[in-house]
Amino acid sequence: MLWAIALGGCAKTTLDVGLKPFEAGFGPLSSVPTATVKVVDLADQRPDRARIGSKKTGFGGTAADILTVRPVATIVRDAIVTEFTASGHRTGDDADLIVSGTITTFWFDWASHFTSLELTGTVAADLTISDAASGRPLVRRACRGSYSETSLVGVAEGTWQRVMNIALQRMVRDVASDPGLLTALRERGVTKAAAHAQ
Repeated sequence: MLWAIALGGCAKTTLDVGLKPFEAGFGPLSSVPTATVKVVDLADQRPDRARIGSKKTGFGGTAADILTVRPVATIVRDAIVTEFTASGHRTGDDADLIVSGTITTFWFDWASHFTSLELTGTVAADLTISDAASGRPLVRRACRGSYSETSLVGVAEGTWQRVMNIALQRMVRDVASDPGLLTALRERGVTKAAAHAQ
């Protein structure tokens, strides 16, 4: 039970994972013309939707579940919204672009290395970004973020939460730096500018 105790014993743990505004908006998405984006509810298609990880016993069994305060689909959707708004874009129903998709991974894991633990968070989603007027898909891609950190035995739960937050942040940055999305937003800005000039 040493490693279960190191990870907080046999009681379940609930992490408040989420992307904060000050953690978003530093990528290339802030350099393209402003658009209005609607992020619809994402489908949670993870193989195990009941938890995001588990504490393990010294024999590799499950000691307790690791959960999130909010539903995973809400966490990921809100993170995408935060990245767009922090980058200077608007969100609303009068959208230029629609973001939809499915969450495939949202998992916290760890591996023991004698006196230390390697903590790893992974977040992944299959996303489609479509033109709102025509419904035509502009971008379809699998987006992923992962982060690992080595800590001493007895690591605090705040560290687990940080690991998952950084993985979430990296997944969202993967969305925000997609060349197809950036090209579509630049072309939309040129088209709008030309229309206003007439």
